[in-house]
Amino acid sequence: MRPLLLALLGLCCLALRAVEGVGSEVVDQRICVSLTTRQLPMNRIKTYTIKEGPMKAVIFITKRGLKVCADPHANWVKKAVQTVDKSRRMNVNQTKPTGAQQPTRTAVTQAR
Repeated sequence: MRPLLLALLGLCCLALRAVEGVGSEVVDQRICVSLTTRQLPMNRIKTYTIKEGPMKAVIFITKRGLKVCADPHANWVKKAVQTVDKSRRMNVNQTKPTGAQQPTRTAVTQAR
């Protein structure tokens, strides 16, 4: 009985180490194991990426670096994606590059 308990405990530890965090967190960079049903606060979302595959998902990356998979068809997910896109466009507009640098008027001497 004791070896069975130790084996079960070891298996639980391995499972916890593999998942690490909430069930909707991205375990591997490329796949989602599950989709969150809870809405994330907009002010905590930094960016997102869209993943195609067996489970289509929007992976939100929070300001703390947590990656959370969400259903791309959920209304709150669509609104969050639009909000992130809008803030990206605003940031791009605010950091417009300046025009070409004007040449300075300096005298050039030629060797004779």
